[in-house]
This record gives sequence, structure tokens and C-alpha cells, in this order.
Amino acid sequence: MLARVSRIAADKEIKRVLKLGKRFSVPECSLFLLANTLGRPRVTVIVASGVSKRAVVRNRLKRQARDVLRLAVEHGAITQPLDIIVMIRAGAAKIEDEVRRDFFKKLFERARLFVPGSVV
Repeated sequence: MLARVSRIAADKEIKRVLKLGKRFSVPECSLFLLANTLGRPRVTVIVASGVSKRAVVRNRLKRQARDVLRLAVEHGAITQPLDIIVMIRAGAAKIEDEVRRDFFKKLFERARLFVPGSVV
């Protein structure tokens, strides 16, 4: 689980990142990035109820995305002070679990979120 200081919890802050942040999108999800002044990265994952009617499925999607980001933060792969929001869409629910984890890693690398050569 991500430490409390590594999470974006306030609705006002989430809306600010969604409005002002740089967006990277693929059919399965969107990634929003915005610099912060805290000196450390913060993360939140959003899965709308339209993705799946089953909470089990939505929670699994959130857990997998958070796990990839947690490992990246703990191992120092994300060094920039950024607010990061991952918004997962319905297409991600149709991907197998192992493939989905690799998908998240590739998306974060494509957004240049990870330090080159870092192991996550």
C-alpha cells in the first residue's frame, strides 16, 4: 500500500491535476501528470463504476496500478515531484492480469515517468 504522504486524497487537488495536468492516453487508460512543490511524487488511481459493475473487478484494477506505482516510488524509479493520476477505462478490464501489469509499466515508461534503467 502507498504511504499516506504518497497519495492524493483531496477532491480539490484531484480536480486541479485533471484540469491542468499533462495527459497521456491509450484506449485502456489515461495518465495525468502535474508538477508539485512538495518534493516527492503523489499518486491516485481512479476507476469509474462504468468500467465494470463488479466492485471486485474495479478494485483489482486499482490494486494493480497502485502496486506498480508503489514499487516505482519505493525503488526510486520516480524521482520527480509530480502529482500522478491514473484514470482506468473499460478496455483495461478485458486484459489479463499479468499482461495488465506490464501494460501499466509500459505506459508509465512511455510517459517518461520512470528514471531510465530503473528496475520496477
